[in-house]
Amino acid sequence: MHDERDDPPVHLSASDGTQVLRGAPDRDPPTGLRAALRALRPLVGSRAIDAAGSATPLERFANAGDPPAVASCTMLEPVGVDRAMPLDQAPGISAFLDGIQRSRILGHLDGSPIIFATVAAVVRVREARRLMTWDEPRVRHLVLAAREHLGEPAWAALDATGVVPIDVTESGTLPLHPLAVRARALELVAQERETLERRLAAEWCHTESRWLWIDGGISGNLAIDADAPAFGVVKSHGTLYGDPQALRATLGLAVGERGPLFIVQHKARRGVASWYLRMHPSDDGDPLHGLVRVEVAPPTTLFRPDDAARAHPDVDAVRALADRADTISAWMLAERAPIALPDPRWDTLTYGVYACEQFLKALIGT
Repeated sequence: MHDERDDPPVHLSASDGTQVLRGAPDRDPPTGLRAALRALRPLVGSRAIDAAGSATPLERFANAGDPPAVASCTMLEPVGVDRAMPLDQAPGISAFLDGIQRSRILGHLDGSPIIFATVAAVVRVREARRLMTWDEPRVRHLVLAAREHLGEPAWAALDATGVVPIDVTESGTLPLHPLAVRARALELVAQERETLERRLAAEWCHTESRWLWIDGGISGNLAIDADAPAFGVVKSHGTLYGDPQALRATLGLAVGERGPLFIVQHKARRGVASWYLRMHPSDDGDPLHGLVRVEVAPPTTLFRPDDAARAHPDVDAVRALADRADTISAWMLAERAPIALPDPRWDTLTYGVYACEQFLKALIGT
């Protein structure tokens, strides 16, 4: 099992556009939760350590994300011309990628939490109708604390245990509140999970020609270009894209229909080409049931360099992109069985991604 602990955390931008944590350690931390618990027992006390060993992961207590929103986008196809995809297409997707994170409090020093986290990512590839692990899963263990809150003597004592702590206040001051430390730590843990996922996706695209389904968006991975055999699938819809007419059409998509292509332009990340697809019907009329949003990297020829307003997309480039969207959508619909039950997200969660999650849970524990 590969452990990427020798790839130290920094807050710099890598060539593939990923962000990794600051504070490169000069030695390896203890591997795994049990090793961290043993190392910290003399510092935070046996009672706290015993409780931490069976504590609920912090991700289950995380606050909800941003409030629901509607965002503008640049339409590439006319609204109202929804395309019905074939439901009997042979599978064309060979592999699935997903990541996981688990964080828990190991104890407190002077009222400030010490947090242990594990992040992991894996690609599962289909071989002879069975899912196998491609290359090796990526796993990292992190210990996070607020140096500013602990003070130098306590930080030195923590560092002396060998856990190689990461300072969550290095990127900015935090209020002297335990929940603020927890929230910042979860942000950094999520960044590290995304980093593992992006690097694994980039490695696949650099070495494979088979198609990869990535759970989540791809805007942050500059290594996935228009020729890469990969696409991202966004299952949650905190933000919906389009004007009122486009949104009504999206929410009214029938099973097997895809909506028109559009460009999502992120503030801090590159733009992606995207479309909505209805995977499963809704018995109770929920307009988001079975609805996913697919992302691919747009071709560089989509707009002329002098078309700053993106008012006139190239017709041939849009047509080629639409053909790719049709192909990917048909492949995705072919992945609707087996259903990913008993997961409550089964309507938007393909079984291949579900299998990745189950593999990673078994690997790092729940």
